[in-house]
Amino acid sequence: MLRPVVVLLLVVCGLATIAVAGPDKPIDNVKTLAGDWGSIDRSPAAIHINEDGTYEGTAASGARTTGSVTVTSGTASFQSTTAAGTVTLSEENGKEVLTFTRSDGRGSARMHRVK
Repeated sequence: MLRPVVVLLLVVCGLATIAVAGPDKPIDNVKTLAGDWGSIDRSPAAIHINEDGTYEGTAASGARTTGSVTVTSGTASFQSTTAAGTVTLSEENGKEVLTFTRSDGRGSARMHRVK
């Protein structure tokens, strides 16, 4: 009998999360992403994106990465030393959020603007 309650709770929590997250924003040029971004999770990941789209980051594991973000027709993508994929910009709880999604399906990282 507890199982339906747990399923209902998960569905309601999922809907609440969807309601808080806004739709993806178009990215007109890479300069709009320039600045410092930090992990939304409790992990200490961080990335600094330069106005030309190049970036340096530190993963929660302490591993460092470099790469670049490019924008074509309002769509952003990234290429790093270890992965490639898409970048989306959205707003959650009044904060800008970047989501890096790997094209190989091995995960994503969500970052909020720090500066």
